[in-house]
Amino acid sequence: MSQQDVQQEVQSAENSGQPHRLSIAMTIGGTMGAIGLILFLYGLFGHADYRQSANININLWWGLLMIAFGLIMGIGGYLSAKRHPNRP
Repeated sequence: MSQQDVQQEVQSAENSGQPHRLSIAMTIGGTMGAIGLILFLYGLFGHADYRQSANININLWWGLLMIAFGLIMGIGGYLSAKRHPNRP
């Protein structure tokens, strides 16, 4: 593929009027959800000493909180992209 072909494809994509629909909220939600899942699993199956945290499994609870936040961000980003289909 030559340089001219690439330039023509880029120009046709720019002129097509199709917006790029990847929302930053979906990316943040996915990242937070993945990290939350790792923390949650470590809280369930890991062997940590929780004496300094008043015997509260911090990894488990923060993992759940991060998963919930990730879901809220991801769903919000998805719904926002659906609601405004022509927004760039």
